[in-house]
Amino acid sequence: MAITLACLVTEARLRMDGMSQRRLARAVGCSPENLCAIEKARNRQPSPDLIASLARTLDLAVEDIYAAIAGTLRQFPWERAGALDLKDPELELMFRHLDSMPDDEPKERVKAFIRFTLEERCKRRREAEKQQ
Repeated sequence: MAITLACLVTEARLRMDGMSQRRLARAVGCSPENLCAIEKARNRQPSPDLIASLARTLDLAVEDIYAAIAGTLRQFPWERAGALDLKDPELELMFRHLDSMPDDEPKERVKAFIRFTLEERCKRRREAEKQQ
C-alpha cells in the first residue's frame, strides 16, 4: 500500500520529538492552515519551495516526498535498512537479510532498534546544528 503525502508528513513531524503543526508551519514558512491541509490530504500538491523546505526540516529526501505525492512510496524512509551507512560488514549483512525474515516479533524488534538508532542519529545532528 502506498504511503500518502499526508501520512508521510504527519509521521515525519511526529518523529521530530512530537513537533506541533504550528511549529512545523513556522519552520517551513507556510501557514498552519496550509500545513493542516497537507496533513489532512486537502492539499496534495504543495509548491516545490514548500516541498524543499519540508524535506530540509523533516530530514526527508525530496524524492521521497515526490514519491508520496505520486503514490509510489511504499515504505517510510526511516524503515529502509539500506538507508544506513554501515561500516561493519557483519551489521550490513544482518540488515540486508532483515527483509527476508518472517513477519513476527523478532523482525519487529530489529526494526524498532533500527528506528531508535536512526532517531538518535537525527537528534544528535539537530543538536549539533543548533550549537553552530
